[in-house]
Amino acid sequence: MDRIGEFSEKLSRTRDYLEKRGLDAVYLKRRSNFAWITCGGDNRIVDHSEEGWSGVLVTKERAFLVTDNTEMPRILDEEIPGIPLETYEYTWYNTKLVDSILEVCASDNVACDLEIEGLKRLESDFDRIQYQLTETERGRFRELGRLTSGVFTKVGGQITLGMTELDVAAMVGSELMRKNIQPQLVLVACDNRIADYRHPIPTEKRISTYVMFVAVAVKWGLNLSITRFVHFGKIPDELRRRHSAILNIDARLIKNTRPGQRIVDIFARHRENFARFGYPEEWRKLHQGGSASYRIRDVKATLDTPKTERVLLHQAYAWNPSIAGIKSEDTILVLEEKNEIISEDPDWPLVSIDVDGETIKRADILIK
Repeated sequence: MDRIGEFSEKLSRTRDYLEKRGLDAVYLKRRSNFAWITCGGDNRIVDHSEEGWSGVLVTKERAFLVTDNTEMPRILDEEIPGIPLETYEYTWYNTKLVDSILEVCASDNVACDLEIEGLKRLESDFDRIQYQLTETERGRFRELGRLTSGVFTKVGGQITLGMTELDVAAMVGSELMRKNIQPQLVLVACDNRIADYRHPIPTEKRISTYVMFVAVAVKWGLNLSITRFVHFGKIPDELRRRHSAILNIDARLIKNTRPGQRIVDIFARHRENFARFGYPEEWRKLHQGGSASYRIRDVKATLDTPKTERVLLHQAYAWNPSIAGIKSEDTILVLEEKNEIISEDPDWPLVSIDVDGETIKRADILIK
């Protein structure tokens, strides 16, 4: 499937949704939805906002790029070359967006994924049609995993004693951006802060022994999660014991994430594995992750996850189980035969875990 075939598939899914919801059209302006419908396009101007500047209007028979005269040239040239979209351009200074959309549609039965007066609000269940990734999306996700894991291996090799957490965060962010990857999230903690805080924003604290660095890396709209650790000198026995436990817990979680399995059942077995490996209460300290695609997490595994939620073939998952002082996190694709860890770098030290006859490799702590 090429990009044109992918776009055609997504138009079909969107129009099926319109039929199901009794809508005449939908306007997709949220950055995640724009990236999805355009097969990797980027409509952002402001980095830290879910709202993009351009949008795609899909009706039952036609599809338009709707944007102002400022953005139209760049979007056409750089974001959607070859995508068969009609265009509707309005001036930034004297035209309301809603008027343009309603003029194109000749109907007011139009939903939008952001709050725009005069349009209906798109239901959150629209996200569900994005969960099963196309062949080309899986290829892009693999490339994002290769690039991001390579960045983490490079940064891990450059970390030195005395650096601050902010130094490490700056290295991660700059290396990602050099590859046109957006660092949606960067967390760094060193020494005691790793055990004290599960979501540690970086500070001026200097590394004396041990550091964790985390990112959610975004490219083509896809969100990839990864965590790595660097330790200077011999790893203490207690940390090694905790690390062995979390790798075994995570490997089993990856193994159990198979098509048709209910999320609540996977999560129940996951909690049992925390107890099996000696840490029965640690799952309570941090969410454990879940499915991922054009959002950091689509569906998190919780005690309240609906029983109807099941793993789908060609979904992506990012699990992140942790025990105080250690965590294991990568992004996987759910495939026909077995799952594929797409953020694994063979140049980073790995540990092989046997789970019911299947070998699952997990990231080791890099020792310096």
